[in-house]
Amino acid sequence: MNQLTTSLWGDESFTAVAVRENLPRILEIVAKDTAPPLYYLLLFAWTRIFGSSEIAIRSLSVLLSLGTALTACLIAKHIWGSLSRLEGRKTALWAGLLTLANPFLFPFAFEGRMYAILVFFVTLSFYFFITKKFWGYILSAAAAIYSHHYAALALVFQFCWRLGEAIKGAKKAGASTKQGLYWLEFIKPYLLIAFLYLPWLYPLYQQLTRVSSGFWLGKPQLKDLGAIYLKYFLGEKLIFNWQKYSLILAGLTLLLKKWSSRQKQNLFLIGWAIVPVLTAFLLSQGKTSLFYDRYLIFIIPALMILLAGGRRQLSSFLIIIYLCFSFRLNYHYFQHPTKRPFRQLAAHVEQTTKQDDFLINYNGSAHHLWETKYYGLEAPLFVPGEDLPYYVGTAQMTEKDIIKKLPNRQKIGVISSEEPEKIEIENYQLKEYKKFGSLSFSWFERQK
Repeated sequence: MNQLTTSLWGDESFTAVAVRENLPRILEIVAKDTAPPLYYLLLFAWTRIFGSSEIAIRSLSVLLSLGTALTACLIAKHIWGSLSRLEGRKTALWAGLLTLANPFLFPFAFEGRMYAILVFFVTLSFYFFITKKFWGYILSAAAAIYSHHYAALALVFQFCWRLGEAIKGAKKAGASTKQGLYWLEFIKPYLLIAFLYLPWLYPLYQQLTRVSSGFWLGKPQLKDLGAIYLKYFLGEKLIFNWQKYSLILAGLTLLLKKWSSRQKQNLFLIGWAIVPVLTAFLLSQGKTSLFYDRYLIFIIPALMILLAGGRRQLSSFLIIIYLCFSFRLNYHYFQHPTKRPFRQLAAHVEQTTKQDDFLINYNGSAHHLWETKYYGLEAPLFVPGEDLPYYVGTAQMTEKDIIKKLPNRQKIGVISSEEPEKIEIENYQLKEYKKFGSLSFSWFERQK
């Protein structure tokens, strides 16, 4: 068992179940949820070719992650290749390896969600931005904001950077006619990106309205602002004692960096790495917080390219050690999946239940309706109380997926990640259960 073959978790299952539908239904589901549609549409086509197994679904993210590493190579080569062809190639190699092995980014290469496509298209937009490829930039930037709403923060930085260049260029242009043409060239790509995004403008408005009514993330504090960068260098969790040395290695590499070489380009990379995070932090000080590390992972390639470029003689040695630490951590992550073993639970349920047995999903701190549907079990979500918040997957739920009153059955099978002894079902008593990691399947009998 590894990260490619382990069971899908809730959000992955939500996506996998959604892409089984036809295209109009997929767009309807996504519009009622919180994300743009590009990943769903791409996965829809992908699964029609390669199937919808766990490996097939996650392999799309693997491919996109490889594309991100390659694009980081191209960006590094473009920036430092002007110094010398050899320096450009070396920096490109380091940048690609660092991006590929980044301990925070690596897990999302095996996640059947839209994070890998977000990082890929944002990074690709930065490549076309610095190489001044007009249509490449427009299409990749539009694809980025169709992948995840937070890609707009990257485009805001790109806009501001180009605005600064445009102001300088307009002053040099002199004549008012030349200035007008200069400003037209500046604004043209953003008008075209906005035009391409028009079809999703109204769904975006509906999604923002839902989010403004309340979301599950708390307001970030200053310590969270620093913590996000620690995670991007060390990984999400400290598994090994030596992980902290990775931060020291990265810090020393940046300290020793030849900052005077390619000053403007280094400043550009710093802006890419800081402005989106700072903007998200400030916006999250309002009523609704959306400051979340995985929403901002598209800045990681900038950090890795900064590490790779402008190296001194000692820097390559430090980078090699940092890469060794990262690959070791990633190997451990790949071989030790932490997602709940729902496939094993589903196999047990299929073997031990009879055709007329009634199953439910228990709505505790989390529910597993989408895993249930993906793995072929019929077990509606039992919600006797208030309506569910929209962000738990209500966009795809139908009337058959939720029950508020249990049928008149002597025995009820319950799927949950709560401790079986803590599950409370009125007029029913726990008889027996079997655990699968933090998951459980329990039989409850009506009390006499």
